[in-house]
Amino acid sequence: MNKEKRRFKRFDAYMTVKFLSSKSDKKVTCLTHDVSRDGIKISTNEALKVNSNMDIEVRIPDDPRPIEVSVEVVWAKKLKEKNAGNEYGLRFISIDPVDKFRALDFAYNNWLEDKINDFADPEEIPELKGL
Repeated sequence: MNKEKRRFKRFDAYMTVKFLSSKSDKKVTCLTHDVSRDGIKISTNEALKVNSNMDIEVRIPDDPRPIEVSVEVVWAKKLKEKNAGNEYGLRFISIDPVDKFRALDFAYNNWLEDKINDFADPEEIPELKGL
């Protein structure tokens, strides 16, 4: 069995991410898949280099203020679907603490809403026990 390497819980959350393409100097847009205190996971057809740094803009749905973040690409995984591109793990290097809270708050509330919409008794959700 593989031992979990993550230090922080990841929350499924879809936010728009924009960054400058290294090939064309045009903005690339993709979505986050999950968010943690350390970073985010995205998928894109844009080729990103592992161990490279880049600046991204994250937009929370229904929030007009973008979040500016410097990240490091820490891993890449080829997606199995044809022309689906790659998944990338991006670690936060520099993010305003208030903006980090905004992103995590959105992700947590999205996760909690999904749990509640699954008709689960909040007191029976293992992740919420003891809070």
